[in-house]
Amino acid sequence: MSDILTFVAGHKSPDTDSVCSAIAYANFLTQMGTAATPVCAGSVNKETAYALAHFGFEHPQIVTNWEEFAPNGGNLYLTDHNESKQIIDGFKSMNICGLIDHHRIGDFETEGPVFIRMEPVGCTNTILTKLYVENNQEIPQNVAGLMLSAIISDTVLFRSPTCTETDKEMAYKLADIAGVDIEAYGLDMLKAGADISDLSNDDIVCTDMKEFSEAGQTISIGQISVMDTSDILTKQGELVAALESLRASNNYAASYIMITNILDESTTLLYSGNVDAVVTKAFGKEIKDNGVFLPNTMSRKKQIVPPILGAMK
Repeated sequence: MSDILTFVAGHKSPDTDSVCSAIAYANFLTQMGTAATPVCAGSVNKETAYALAHFGFEHPQIVTNWEEFAPNGGNLYLTDHNESKQIIDGFKSMNICGLIDHHRIGDFETEGPVFIRMEPVGCTNTILTKLYVENNQEIPQNVAGLMLSAIISDTVLFRSPTCTETDKEMAYKLADIAGVDIEAYGLDMLKAGADISDLSNDDIVCTDMKEFSEAGQTISIGQISVMDTSDILTKQGELVAALESLRASNNYAASYIMITNILDESTTLLYSGNVDAVVTKAFGKEIKDNGVFLPNTMSRKKQIVPPILGAMK
């Protein structure tokens, strides 16, 4: 038995897919004979906390720097990300063994060959469900519940344009194992995540934030989903100011926050930075007070990141 420890981690600013995929993949590896421990890059949000509590899981151990957490190194598998800016700091001290992801391929680089499974689906846990099935591995009931939670989250209960028939097929398979009603449980989970009553403006603009690089510049794009945007948008000026503080403190070229209305499937995109031309080129919409309204828009991966990065080139 090897003395080398093996960990599975999702991206910084962890969301439900990031956390649940780390738990699900660690369980898969363990069942396949490689004992693995899931960790996460920070405190989970309310939606993820709801899913963890519902299915009886403790909050995974938080790791913010691998060199400090595992000074002797170890094996590391990544889930739900592959871009270096999204990986927990100090990762070069670890031996990256593989990744499971559903995003664009960024600047991922390893010292040697690794296992990679990437598919254009709506959720990492959709891929993981297929991995369990292909390897004839049983999915424990509570793990199935977390995996289902992630698919519901990433596809916004199948409303997102990133949702595929494969996502739906795997979700119903997981729901059967977990013994839950997708629509009822899904709405309860999304409502729990949409409660922002105790969040500061700084908390809001940093929600589910990811960094992206293009043409030598780095930007941040966060996303917060709510059932009604009317209250939060009364603070638009304050949120833009919070975005500017975030942008300046991290030397980003721009910082964005998607304020997504789950019910009417639209997004108001707010931003800071000298990027009016980028936003206009990307979306062709009227800018008002550093914001644009984007109907039929829910997916950062498919509907926000590609046009913004394309406009930056």
